[in-house]
Amino acid sequence: MKSLISFIVIMVVIISTHIYGKESALEVYLPRAGELPGWEAAAEPDYAEGDDLYLLINGGAEVYHEYGFKQTITQGFKSKNGKSFNLEIYEMRDPAAAYGIYTFKTGDSGKPVPVDGEGLLEDYYLNFRKGNFLVTVIGFDSEAETIKGILAAARVVAAKMKTDRSKPELVRMLPDKGDTPLNPNGIKYLKGNLGLFNNYEFDSKNIFNLEEGVIGDYGDFKLYIFKYGDAAECGKWYRFAAKNLETNIRFKDFKKGDGGFSMIDGKGTPLYIKNHDRYIFIVQGKKAEETMKKIIDSHTR
Repeated sequence: MKSLISFIVIMVVIISTHIYGKESALEVYLPRAGELPGWEAAAEPDYAEGDDLYLLINGGAEVYHEYGFKQTITQGFKSKNGKSFNLEIYEMRDPAAAYGIYTFKTGDSGKPVPVDGEGLLEDYYLNFRKGNFLVTVIGFDSEAETIKGILAAARVVAAKMKTDRSKPELVRMLPDKGDTPLNPNGIKYLKGNLGLFNNYEFDSKNIFNLEEGVIGDYGDFKLYIFKYGDAAECGKWYRFAAKNLETNIRFKDFKKGDGGFSMIDGKGTPLYIKNHDRYIFIVQGKKAEETMKKIIDSHTR
């Protein structure tokens, strides 16, 4: 028993040292003394890399890893008036990974914020992405002092990062002009089935074998585009998904036609699914089949 207790104590010390006592290269991005007038660090920063993220985040680490997580540093700040916020900096594998986790975490109610990077503020919750980084600043209320501190911290951190606002090539396939304008903040970039599952559940299994995709929200409908290595691989997973969806009790009125298939989900929303070249296209919403034809035509001209 004593040996078991000793082992547990040693493991706790090792884990605590690895997460909370380790220096990180990310510290250069944290606000230093004097850079946030009226605010100071509440404690030493916490740090995690790789699978250590599971120990630092109480749920949600899986999706960061799906997008391509490398390391993170977090630190709390407090004001003289008792206000506080937490700053979280996530380094991702590349700008596409940072863009993806940014679209995953932001909602359609966010307001653009004046930081040197792509950012949105929702109540007292700010996210911005720049280069390989996603930065999240979370306040504990929406009072003016807290919001001012959140914005100030975001600007300080952004100024220390190299600019790269590039978006994944697949995102450019979403139509966004004329009679098909994207909703503000209407893009979700996917790097696996977990991201898709959190937006819409086609199946509990990864029936599309999704590795890269994008969702565009147009109000009356949503467009999903999944990308594959080549047309043969795309066709294989299109047929596999069709076979599974035809027998899925969550959908009804499954019909094949015009090279694709349609169905209606449990909320009465029509869906039309079709593959073309190395892509699977899905339209979810009113007039799904008619909308699909226009979208496919725009990509085959």
